[in-house]
Amino acid sequence: MHRPAMIRDQGRVEIRLTREAEYRLPFTFIEALNEGTLFDRPAHVFRDAARQHRLFHVVNRSTENILGTGVVQPASSGPTSATQAEVGGLMVHPAARGFGLASLLLKVMMVYAVKESGRDLPDEQYLAHVVDGNGAPIHALLEAGFRPAGHVDIRRGDIDAVFDHMLISGASEVRLQAFVFDRHVVGNLVRSLWTFVRQDRGLIARSGEAGETRVAVDFSHVIPSAHLDAQVERLKLDQAGHV
Repeated sequence: MHRPAMIRDQGRVEIRLTREAEYRLPFTFIEALNEGTLFDRPAHVFRDAARQHRLFHVVNRSTENILGTGVVQPASSGPTSATQAEVGGLMVHPAARGFGLASLLLKVMMVYAVKESGRDLPDEQYLAHVVDGNGAPIHALLEAGFRPAGHVDIRRGDIDAVFDHMLISGASEVRLQAFVFDRHVVGNLVRSLWTFVRQDRGLIARSGEAGETRVAVDFSHVIPSAHLDAQVERLKLDQAGHV
């Protein structure tokens, strides 16, 4: 009860690409806080994602405490010509919820994946799955350009993760809500991040009994502000060319 708050008013938060040497930080964060609604991904998934610059974490810059995580990993191989990636491991510390960090983190992840990383392929599909009945991540996914794609039943071996803790007694599969990233909205995400940086000055707020808590969020080490400026200018030129 005497632990310091995860986020204080006028605090500073940073979204970072996780270095390979740091991969166990988000891995243990998720293991400790998993509320039974996330896959238990093995450590090598985080190590490989960090090596490929596809692992992200959110930190309080004052304390270096992790506030959130997200990972992009190869999806299970199937009879499809498209390359697929699973966007998951989305976790925000319970004491840091209510600021919209999950939505912001996902927007940064998707703009980085498609526009910045250099790893994106023209036919790559980005998928996300949510355990049936868990509505918490859905708003963040919709805000970040994912669209519902029905339901899917996942069995052991379909993904490099363990989900026995999600199985109802006697079941061999878990039903998930499926979401697919709409690549056509990536321009909207770029504009949204640009607005957040340039017009909102990187500030987010949460109202509570003690009043409003305002926090500055910096993700310039993932997507430099100058890159957002350039992308917005290109979008304006493309739009002008189609008028």
